[in-house]
Amino acid sequence: MPDPDRNNLLTMRQVMHIAGFKSRTTIYRRVRMGCMPQPCQVGLGRIRWRESDVVAWIAQLPSQH
Repeated sequence: MPDPDRNNLLTMRQVMHIAGFKSRTTIYRRVRMGCMPQPCQVGLGRIRWRESDVVAWIAQLPSQH
């Protein structure tokens, strides 16, 4: 699991693994709906997510009892 105190930039593949999604489409759909953190544009056609944003998003998800 990524370190929440560091602000690394995560690739789509890393976000998919951490979030447990198997589809890029699911991630993009959730970003559009505002249900997931927005990625950052880091270069021509390259996007990354801030590790701290992804960790915070996961932490605020409701747990199942």
